[in-house]
Amino acid sequence: MTDLEALVVAAYVFADEYPVPPRCGRPARVADAELVALAVAQAAIGISSDRQFLGLIGRVLPGWFPHLPEQSQYNRRLRQLVGLLSLVQQRLAHWLDCGGARLCDGTLIAVANYPGCAQRSEFAGFARYGFAKSSHRFVWGVRLVLLTDGRGLPLGYTVVPANEKEYEPLAELLTGTPAEIVIADKGLWGRDYKQRLAAAGTTLLTPNKTRTAANLGRERALASTRLVIESVFANLKEPMRLERHLARTPAGLAVRIAQRILALTIAMLLNTLTGRPARALAAYDGR
Repeated sequence: MTDLEALVVAAYVFADEYPVPPRCGRPARVADAELVALAVAQAAIGISSDRQFLGLIGRVLPGWFPHLPEQSQYNRRLRQLVGLLSLVQQRLAHWLDCGGARLCDGTLIAVANYPGCAQRSEFAGFARYGFAKSSHRFVWGVRLVLLTDGRGLPLGYTVVPANEKEYEPLAELLTGTPAEIVIADKGLWGRDYKQRLAAAGTTLLTPNKTRTAANLGRERALASTRLVIESVFANLKEPMRLERHLARTPAGLAVRIAQRILALTIAMLLNTLTGRPARALAAYDGR
C-alpha cells in the first residue's frame, strides 16, 4: 500500500465510525465516508479544482472509487459534511496531542481579486482588507488563526476577517482547548491581554520588543519554536494549495480549510507510526 492509499484508507475508516442522520430520498451511491476520503485525497494531492481532481483520481487510485459524484454534487455534499470533517479531525487531534506548550499564529487567505470584489463577492460583509507581511501588500480576505501542539498538530482553528487581530480568536480557542503555556508572535503583545489569559491559567510567551544580550537565548528559543507553526502554514499553503483554494463562498472556503487540516492531521498520525518527521507531506501527493 502506498502512502496516499494509506491516507485515504485511514480517512475512510475514521469517518465511517460516525453515523450521519439519514436523508430523505434515494440513498446516495457514494457514502459520506467515501466523500471524506476523497476530500482528504484532494487536499494531499494539492488540486484545488474539484473538476480536475475528480477527473484524475480514477487514474491515481484505479478502482478505489467506482461511483464518483459529479462536480456539483461533490461540492454540495462536502459543504454538508464540513461538520464531519471537523469532528474526525478533532477526535484525532485529541488522541495525538502530545501536551506541553501550545503554539498560536494566524495567516491571511485572499478570497477574491477583481475590481469591486468587496461589494459583489459572496464574501462581502465578512472578508476585509489586511496587510500580508510576507508579500508586503494588502489583500482582501480572511485570517486563519490556528492553535497547535509543539509538533504542529492542529488542535483548533477559527476564521475571522483579515483585519482582525488574534486576541479574541485565541481566547476562544483556549476555551475549548485549555493550555498552561501558549507561544505566539509579537502580534499578541499587550500587558492587559497577558493578564487576562493569566487569570484563566494560561501563560502567554511572546518575543520581547527589543533583543538584548540578557534575553538573546530566550528570543532565539522562542523564534525556533515558532518556526513549527510557520511550517504548518507552509504545508497548508504550498503542497496543499490553500492559497489557491478557488472557493467562491464562505461555505466553500470552510470545506477547503477543513479538508486540508484533516489531511495534515492524518498524515501526522501515519508519520508518527512509521517514524518519519511529523509534518512531512511529500509521500502523500500521489506521485
